[in-house]
Amino acid sequence: MGVVAHAEVKQLSFSYPNEWQSALQDLSLQIAHGEFVVLAGRSGCGKTTLLKHLKKELQPVGQRSGELLYEGKPLADLPELMSAQEIGMVFQNPENQLVMDTVLQELAFSLENVGCEPVVMQKRIAEMVSFLGFQDLLHRPIHQLSGGQKQLVNLAAVLVLQPKLLLLDEPTAQLDPVAAKEFLTLLKRIHEELGMTIVLSEHRLDDVLPLADRLVFLEQGQIVYEGAPQAVVQQLWQQPQHRFYIPQIPRLFLEWGYTDIPFTVREGQRSLPPLPPGKPAAPVAAEGRELLRASDILFQYEKNGTPILQHLSLAVREQECVALVGKNGTGKSTLLTVLAGLQKQRRGKVVFGGRPLGKIPVQERYSRLAYVSQHPYYHFTHDTVWAELTSRAQELDYEDPGKAAEDMLKRFGIDGIRRRHPHDCSGGEQQLVAICTALLSKPQLLVLDEPTKGLDPEKKEEFGRLLQGLQREGATIIMATHDIEFAARFATRCVMLFDGQTVMADTPQRFFSENFFYTTAINRLVRRRQPYSITWEDVTQECPNIIVPS
Repeated sequence: MGVVAHAEVKQLSFSYPNEWQSALQDLSLQIAHGEFVVLAGRSGCGKTTLLKHLKKELQPVGQRSGELLYEGKPLADLPELMSAQEIGMVFQNPENQLVMDTVLQELAFSLENVGCEPVVMQKRIAEMVSFLGFQDLLHRPIHQLSGGQKQLVNLAAVLVLQPKLLLLDEPTAQLDPVAAKEFLTLLKRIHEELGMTIVLSEHRLDDVLPLADRLVFLEQGQIVYEGAPQAVVQQLWQQPQHRFYIPQIPRLFLEWGYTDIPFTVREGQRSLPPLPPGKPAAPVAAEGRELLRASDILFQYEKNGTPILQHLSLAVREQECVALVGKNGTGKSTLLTVLAGLQKQRRGKVVFGGRPLGKIPVQERYSRLAYVSQHPYYHFTHDTVWAELTSRAQELDYEDPGKAAEDMLKRFGIDGIRRRHPHDCSGGEQQLVAICTALLSKPQLLVLDEPTKGLDPEKKEEFGRLLQGLQREGATIIMATHDIEFAARFATRCVMLFDGQTVMADTPQRFFSENFFYTTAINRLVRRRQPYSITWEDVTQECPNIIVPS
């Protein structure tokens, strides 16, 4: 008799209500004890739906067939208490999981729910806080934590129950690069030191693949590739439409014709062929008229509270694409709401198109300036995606609101979800629906907070090219992002925020070449010889004729 899988899915098919296409189709997957499995694929391919099926309390409503097993027995028969303790899940958005006022209360709440005695609770919390190393956060209010700290608390609240199977749905999507690496390093410790089974869905595979035992690639609710990360990446390379999903470092070596491909900077540097010196990046002269200027901005939520923004100044010219980067909690999102006129600064001024922003009539401001939050569901008020778009088109006095909505859905390749409730869409689909709604006004200035959060690499590439098209048509874009690769590829200028101020601004090549942590994997790999190369395309343009060692 073979070894019983930790969790097993047998010929699972699932359809959401009123959906003509199945979210999962005859899918089978075995997860061994102590295995680290990464799920990848397009937005809406079924990753989140599959994860939710592995925790019975979260199984979505709809039509389902097939078998779900845990330790060889039907998952449905697993007692509620055992399910709560043994199968833990961490969501993409930390806000969706936190319910208490302080960190200590959040940890205690998890244990109270499973009936732990006070002595056991105290012991487990002490041990978990020591293991994770956040004693200084224990008595902090949740609302004062950064995004990375909130996600750490979410993980701790799950781990304190001592689960055997840990499920994570894009847990680093809202984290800055440093916080994301810290979170994944912690997952590595949990996997190696505790032997915990981990199943993680992720779009940004650069830092995840070195941790994985197995990579599972889904498409339209089915598994199309499955195996060791090296083997699956080679399979992705054979299909041009799937090459977007290959991380930057292995992509570079595959472009050069290598068969033994590295995943990390360290491995890559060992295999790196001799490179010619890179060309210097010349400074780019500012072009275009100034569209927006923020001068000496001070913002604080309470009159005598801690300033979120202080002495901050920023100028943006027409047809620029400015990327704001920096650690969680440095004020990027707050700055965007001030620039969009959604919050009023306590000191300083914002001038848009030569006029004080606060003096522009609201209707005019909303037609010329569009804002999309990092929480796209804040924008939704209707029961279907179609209703969201047609309603907005009606507000904007389109002659044919239906055609406007149809064109926008096709432009973003999401016409298949028109009948779906926005809250039932994947994170990436929600993001695209919110952006579609904003673009209906054909804004002069588009303000985006984490626009690529939840988007798969293919959709990110399409979205980046769409932003470039909007710039050519005259639009100006300001976005806050943790996606360094996206900023490097599509921004015309990068600005770093620290302690509520702008501390650095330059073209992507010059900006990232001067950073140690806030830079791309490719720049870390080749910066000794080519400091201004920040994407694999930059390197292959500099070195088109590399001879692969035999």
